[in-house]
Amino acid sequence: RLIYGNCDALPSMRDSAPITIAMAIRRRMFLVAVLAFWSSCTSVRARLVAPRRFDNADPGSRGRLTPEAVHTGAGVAAVAGSHGQSVGVARSTVVLDSSILDQVPRLFQGDEYFPFGGPNNSGPFGVLRGVSPNTTQADVVRVKLNSHGDGQALLGSLLVSGGAAFFVSICFTTVRYWKPAVYAREGAPVEGLLWTWSWLSTVWSTTPDDEVKAAGLDGWSLIEFYRLNLRILVTIGGPILCALCPLHFLAQKNSPDYLSRFDIGGVPDKSPLYWLHAAFVWFVVVAVSFCVLRAHRIFLQRRFSWLHTIPHPQATTIMVENIPEALRSDSALRDYFSGKDGLFVRNSQIVQDAYIVRKTHALRPTWEHYQDLRKALSLARSSCRRSTPSDYDQQKIDALAEATQAQEQKVAVERLKIENAVVERDTEICSSSGFVTFNSVLWQRLALKEDFRADKSEFVVSAPPDPTDVVYDNLMVDTMGSHTWEWVGWLCLLGLFIGWSPIVVFISSWTTLSAVEEYVPLASEALHIASGILPCLPSLLEGVLATAALRLFLAFLPAILFHIITGFFAVKAGVVAQLRLERWYFSFLVIFVLLVTTLGRSLVVTAVALAHDPARIIDLLAVWLPRTSHYYFNYMIMGWFTLMWEMTRFYNLIVYLSLVVVHASGPTEAKHFSEPESVASYGMGSRMGLASLMSAITLVFCTCSPLMLLFSWVYFHIGKVAYGYLLVHAESRKPDSGGLFWIEAMRQMCFILALFVLLMTGVIVA
Repeated sequence: RLIYGNCDALPSMRDSAPITIAMAIRRRMFLVAVLAFWSSCTSVRARLVAPRRFDNADPGSRGRLTPEAVHTGAGVAAVAGSHGQSVGVARSTVVLDSSILDQVPRLFQGDEYFPFGGPNNSGPFGVLRGVSPNTTQADVVRVKLNSHGDGQALLGSLLVSGGAAFFVSICFTTVRYWKPAVYAREGAPVEGLLWTWSWLSTVWSTTPDDEVKAAGLDGWSLIEFYRLNLRILVTIGGPILCALCPLHFLAQKNSPDYLSRFDIGGVPDKSPLYWLHAAFVWFVVVAVSFCVLRAHRIFLQRRFSWLHTIPHPQATTIMVENIPEALRSDSALRDYFSGKDGLFVRNSQIVQDAYIVRKTHALRPTWEHYQDLRKALSLARSSCRRSTPSDYDQQKIDALAEATQAQEQKVAVERLKIENAVVERDTEICSSSGFVTFNSVLWQRLALKEDFRADKSEFVVSAPPDPTDVVYDNLMVDTMGSHTWEWVGWLCLLGLFIGWSPIVVFISSWTTLSAVEEYVPLASEALHIASGILPCLPSLLEGVLATAALRLFLAFLPAILFHIITGFFAVKAGVVAQLRLERWYFSFLVIFVLLVTTLGRSLVVTAVALAHDPARIIDLLAVWLPRTSHYYFNYMIMGWFTLMWEMTRFYNLIVYLSLVVVHASGPTEAKHFSEPESVASYGMGSRMGLASLMSAITLVFCTCSPLMLLFSWVYFHIGKVAYGYLLVHAESRKPDSGGLFWIEAMRQMCFILALFVLLMTGVIVA
């Protein structure tokens, strides 16, 4: 206090993680710059010495594998011959260190591994539509190589997804006027929500300070991440679009596909354009690093401001885990810190309160029944207020009120039993976790820095989460038992990563145009008539359906991951579960959406092959990612619709309408019981993970296919507007972690930049 004055006004030392992360981000950006330098040196050497070729076909194709060569086997023979290996050996045996496997995943079709069925299409998944022993992971999600008809498919995606997004925005505006309570925060005034586009001006007039105040630092972080991507696109988009697009187009004068002429795939070998691409690698790395570091400095300022506003008693409380049995009571825990023989300090005035978490398994059924009775009574009274109650309704209300009062007394009796058991230190009631609240922030910070036991696994202290976000069920669980269940959780996550293909195969077998025509005769006839009027309609629908299976599965993926995390990992707060969801969801999306074409027929086999020769990942990225850029055009455009659909709050709207129409509830009660939205699908973890994936798709293809920048700009602009309204004006405020999701997103940005450098290294060297 003599040095710093009022210590309560200082940021906590335990909260210096963002500063450490800032230094880590600078180190990672430096490593990315070193990687870019190595990429430039490797590219120059490859340009000056001898270009490596992936086939011996037409020199004008710059050695790229064409879709025809992949399917007919001509490209297989060329690749095998270029590496001095026979095609027969590569086809009939599984050679894990074969460079053919690394460059052409489709070649990994040995008889030893059939994830979808045996050699004769046998097995549990061999009967599915379109599945054969030669099916790759890219075939599962229907990722197609760039081809001549992609222009029509892209036009179809623009018309369908763009039109659907605009239609949904009109529906949102209409429903917002019709039921304004659904799209306003609980307790907020709903007057003035007219049938206009006034919500757009509301979003644009909202300042960052308003966002932090209404949505917390986590909500601001998500909106700011979209703004960060927009700043990156504005910084790198102009030079890339103005320079690379026309140069790519002019360098491929003989290409019949106008859409592919804007990509790097058909640029002739030994073209001076590759020197320009090497320079643009540096430009993208430097520009993105500058934008990220600048945004993180702004985040640090808001982080320290947030630390000053942590409310009491959270700001003066510590969470204690693994408490010995002798100290598992409120009084014993308090005396351990500040009693006459206190270990921390012998001053009873510094501890304001001590609390041992109770095991309330016996109380829970009684409490849940009490809550159900209260809800039923509230809905019944609300229904009677809107109309004249009959004698039967009045008797029902009286019976519910009497039952609620009786159940409340039972809850009070159970609570009294629990409190008496705590005084007696009953291990069946007292858990090994607790909270200690001090009378000042100074003592709380000093306590966080101490080791209270010789065994560091005992008496573990940490900062408490938001009081409304604590998962008390996990605090009641013994630590050793939770570690056992964590192993089961890891196995479930591993099984999800390995076994996702059969699930998507089953879904994709029903989302093809041929399947729709076969099982829906009416749709087949309508399509036949419409295709006579508009011949390009089938290709337009194929462009939309191409990503439908993947989108459908990914819609349920956050809920699956979230239930695994909360069911098997003893997370102490919902924010921790959301943070893990962000990490795993982003990892899953990158592997099975962005890098799916590099996986061959199996994630496991490809991982083993790369473990034998990790450097081949560069060739693997260079061969496949640039040839599938048009698929990701459609994927990005489909995101326009999903963002606008999220604004409708469809689930909350259905629950609200059912309460109003069926139960005749008032707007206030219906609003209360229809909140909140799904924490798995619409939590910070899934939203930030998806935003990071879209950022990865944008940066990975920014120079290979510059048109991606245009579609990404629209996506991030819609996302900024959508979440700027939902998080600030519509959804209930979520527990705030103080920006931990932002920190994880910055780590992911470093990985994205490294992936971009590796891809461009392979493209330029090839």
